[in-house]
Amino acid sequence: MTDYHFYEPEEGHRLPHDPLNAIVAPRPIGWVSALSAEGQLNLAPYSFFNGIGDNPEMVMFSSFGRKDALTFAEEGGEFVCSLATFDLREGMNRSSAPLPRGESEFDFAHLATAPSRKVRPPRVADARRCT
Repeated sequence: MTDYHFYEPEEGHRLPHDPLNAIVAPRPIGWVSALSAEGQLNLAPYSFFNGIGDNPEMVMFSSFGRKDALTFAEEGGEFVCSLATFDLREGMNRSSAPLPRGESEFDFAHLATAPSRKVRPPRVADARRCT
């Protein structure tokens, strides 16, 4: 009898879709905004995003490949995470478009920026804020 509840990625899953994406569901979608060394702004949604510590406070996002959000965060040394909630789903979907480097996803997705308090990259203005 086969154990259908055991998943070993290195052996392959023999399913139509990789089950890793469904193991933790629903996943929060984090928008990562960052500035390049030249000051170009990037915004990208990441489903592999979460808080990973509270002392010190840490968030992480995982990029499959070297996307602009990752390279901009490395160049500028800073990034901002905003939470993409259901009411912002249309802008979140538009911001995932594969735009050329340096073209603003904020503009393309019709999303407003707001200044961050301690870092240079702006946040998504309509994203919920912690108070």
